Amino acid sequence: MEATTLKPAIPAKRLSYYIELTKPRILIMILLTVVIAMVAVGSSVGLVTVLHACIGTALVAASASVLNQWLERDRDAVMVRTSKRPLPSGRVASSQAAWMGWLMVVVGSVYLGMLVNLPTMWCGLATWFLYVWVYTPLKTVSWTNTLVGTIPGALPVWMGWTAADGSLWDPQAWVLLGILIAWQLPHFMAIAFMYAEQYELAGYKMITVTDKSGVGAGLHAILGSLALVVLAPLAVPASSVFGWCLMLLAVAVAVWQLQAAIQFVRRPERSTARRMLHVSLLHLPLTMLLILLSCWL
Repeated sequence: MEATTLKPAIPAKRLSYYIELTKPRILIMILLTVVIAMVAVGSSVGLVTVLHACIGTALVAASASVLNQWLERDRDAVMVRTSKRPLPSGRVASSQAAWMGWLMVVVGSVYLGMLVNLPTMWCGLATWFLYVWVYTPLKTVSWTNTLVGTIPGALPVWMGWTAADGSLWDPQAWVLLGILIAWQLPHFMAIAFMYAEQYELAGYKMITVTDKSGVGAGLHAILGSLALVVLAPLAVPASSVFGWCLMLLAVAVAVWQLQAAIQFVRRPERSTARRMLHVSLLHLPLTMLLILLSCWL
């Protein structure tokens, strides 16, 4: 059942609604991790391969975002944070979103399989399935949904890795995956704490709903941040003087994230959660940049 009646709009404006459904900012971050993973493989990757990998990944990832919102449209309408999204606000019909989501995953998967390779296609499908059909419904069942959600949130880095013919037996592939998984813990725990009341009203079983003290969220944020500190020197190995500088910077950025998590644990408040969120939004691109620079050494 639709949250509201579809509102008319000029074609250009309606196109912006469909683009909004794909969560462009998240999509850009996903594509950056894909490109960096391809560079990190170390082999010569052609620009055409990079382009094909990005197009296919974008289609599959956008499908996951669209279908996630399609499944959650009624709950999104309850939360102030999400009530203005295209589906609950009535700017896009739910049937249109469903067709859009299914079409993109089919086209994106075939595109990856034919123009990149089968391992990348399977990684993409695993990401899509876990996000849409495991993580999304789990949000209303168990607080473990965030932990499970870190896996599809991190798997796009393997899509980039396999697109460049990298072997998943390579330890570096697991280091990159670990960083993406660990980063999501302080990031999403901050969001879960800041919007705990809205999540509860919508019926989501976030850890900040089942444990309103913030202790559980803080513990997960600390563990994720500690993992980032451990993984930083592995992701940015010191192979030269410049390499040592990059590694120390990577560790410093991870320690910065840990410090924000510790501050949140000491004072589980909206202000400290917001700071932890802001630090996480800077931590990932900075770390990815340092990894990219180390690959060019």
